[in-house]
Amino acid sequence: MPPGIVAALLSEGRILTKGPLAPGALTALPEGAMLFISGIGPDRGRLAAQTLLAKGATALVSWGCAGALLPGLSPGNLILPERILAADQSVYPADPSWHARVSSRLKGYVDPHGGMLAESTMALTSLPEKVTLLRRTGAVAVDMESASIARVAKEERIPFVAIRAITDGPEMDIPRSALDSIDEYGRIRARKLLSNMARHPLEFLALIRMGRNFRAAEATLAKVFLHAGHYLLCPQGQDDARQKG
Repeated sequence: MPPGIVAALLSEGRILTKGPLAPGALTALPEGAMLFISGIGPDRGRLAAQTLLAKGATALVSWGCAGALLPGLSPGNLILPERILAADQSVYPADPSWHARVSSRLKGYVDPHGGMLAESTMALTSLPEKVTLLRRTGAVAVDMESASIARVAKEERIPFVAIRAITDGPEMDIPRSALDSIDEYGRIRARKLLSNMARHPLEFLALIRMGRNFRAAEATLAKVFLHAGHYLLCPQGQDDARQKG
């Protein structure tokens, strides 16, 4: 019963395989697991989930990075949410047995934080934006794809989990020049980056910090993969393969 794994960024997908990856395309992983590099955003996340199901996936994973909303969370912290809160206030639970299995396997290696993961339809780049979402939702972290993937899983009555590592704490402002310098798959637009740095030289240190934070998040996801494998402890039995109700 193979899982379908959705990663927005190429760098997130490369943690799971050393083989070639194509943006906006499916990659076969060992033992039947499948990976789709969706690109950033809820619409791309939904399309990736639907494509994986059409190719035979029987469970879905939202894999990659997230931004912290809760004070005290730092780059590299692991978020394993019990619930996903969509922008329309719909709530989608992670599969309880799968969530518990991953939490148990990782204990002592990468201790995850639970709670709720909120959806944002746009990147949150400042402390006021993050504080506003925290007060409105009580979520510990935010990303842009998990809710749309969870929605597809609920519609198809298949198991779902989100596995996300923190890249930016709530206090960290993300320079607009950084967002403008990457494409939807996280690839750097070199000419755009150089142009932005020439116009906003004071943001250079923030970009260095962002790179360091991403490496911390990716190191955490690599530990998850080391201990959970390509299946990420996906439900195997027929009784686990479909959620009840």
